[in-house]
Amino acid sequence: MTHVTLSSSRPKITVGVFDADESDLAVRWAARHADRVSGVLHLVHAFVWTELDVNTDPIPGMTGSGIRNAAHGLIEDALAIAREERPDLPITSEIVDGNAVPVLVEASADSDLVVVGGRGMGRLLTLIVGSKSLALAARSLCPVVVVRGQIDGTGPIGLVHHESATEVVTRAADLAAAYGRDIHLVVRAETTPEQAREILAGTSQRIALTHPGVYVSDVTIAAGASARQLVEASEGASVMVVAGERTHGPDKPLAAPRQLVTVLRFANIPVWIERD
Repeated sequence: MTHVTLSSSRPKITVGVFDADESDLAVRWAARHADRVSGVLHLVHAFVWTELDVNTDPIPGMTGSGIRNAAHGLIEDALAIAREERPDLPITSEIVDGNAVPVLVEASADSDLVVVGGRGMGRLLTLIVGSKSLALAARSLCPVVVVRGQIDGTGPIGLVHHESATEVVTRAADLAAAYGRDIHLVVRAETTPEQAREILAGTSQRIALTHPGVYVSDVTIAAGASARQLVEASEGASVMVVAGERTHGPDKPLAAPRQLVTVLRFANIPVWIERD
């Protein structure tokens, strides 16, 4: 995992701002999370129109017209949503010329977390989860949260077990401590009940060493091998934490993009993709 050193000791939570209801939901979740972890919120809108050679200037005689003015309006609306959620939260914002994925990948270099709406990137969703081109979750230098469905849940932190990923366990423990929640462990369908109990015990022991106040309350074996059934096994969780793998090196896509696409398609809660 790539660790980024920030100039401020406060976590920087960057959220992509788009013209979609799902983007508004992402801003709300990001504001709440930034407040919970004593962080700062950074709003970013990727202004793609310059890439398309479109005239972005105002229409003569019409105050406030033009695509760039509309982009400023999106940022202002997002700021109002964040202020509604957390009035005292430190917030910064910017509009960056370029396509959404590369703009947010660049923003991830000095962020602790990048947040996007589950459908706020529209048809770019497939880019997030494994395209050979610049895909956010595959190339981000920090974790990525895709906000979907319910953001008001008070359930446990759902942790999907991974055989080799270590950062994902630490991240789930950090979230559980920050939110005052337990952890609900989810293991894959091929896991036997005995193996599930061993995984539960091992995960609990590991977390107890660094997060003594955090408890792994339960383990659920997914009913089947599909990603949809992993999501169903996480029902009741407030956040679903999964490992995002690279095959080899930072320029490779996710190792299992189809499964992650399915997770993001069916999840009804925010999905935290932790970098390996």
